[in-house]
Amino acid sequence: MIRFLTCLLRVLVAADISVVVDSRLPREAAIGPGVPEAVAGTLDVREVGYLGFDGLHHRGQIVCARSRCQDLSDLFDTLERSGFPLRSVVPVAAFGGSDSLSMEGDNTSCFAWRGMWGTSAPSSHAKGLALDVNPLENPAFHHGRPVPRGARHNPSAPGTLSDTSLAVRFLRRRGWRWGAHWHRVQDWQHFEVKP
Repeated sequence: MIRFLTCLLRVLVAADISVVVDSRLPREAAIGPGVPEAVAGTLDVREVGYLGFDGLHHRGQIVCARSRCQDLSDLFDTLERSGFPLRSVVPVAAFGGSDSLSMEGDNTSCFAWRGMWGTSAPSSHAKGLALDVNPLENPAFHHGRPVPRGARHNPSAPGTLSDTSLAVRFLRRRGWRWGAHWHRVQDWQHFEVKP
């Protein structure tokens, strides 16, 4: 998948295209298979723009709870204008529905049909009410170990979140909670909100 995206990027840069399209999946494919209609019916798929780590403008897709799509559309507009880079914004369904593969790909995403870590209870991601931003720059620390593998938190690196980051301040003003200072897991990439 990453090799394909790298080749696609080279072709688009060589063609002098000003916007790189990373995802344009139909709604059903973006949500993914096996999601009950009672859940899928509450979700929306939004096209969002962002600045990539390559310095180019990209278009991707975010799958989220319809009730909170405007928050995320506004966030991505704000981040793109400010120059805050994102590696990828592609639905988790493009990673075979694997949230782990999405995180290892440094993909910013919202909806993932899965439970909370270590439980069978639905996660906020399974409701489209959680957002993970640049997981390799903003890992979760589970029992002191960074997740995903290879992740590093360096507050001075581009795309890294901190208490003063525009993304953190923006989402907090909209009522989203940030996971960086939670007790059980310090989840620097993670934001969640009530419906």
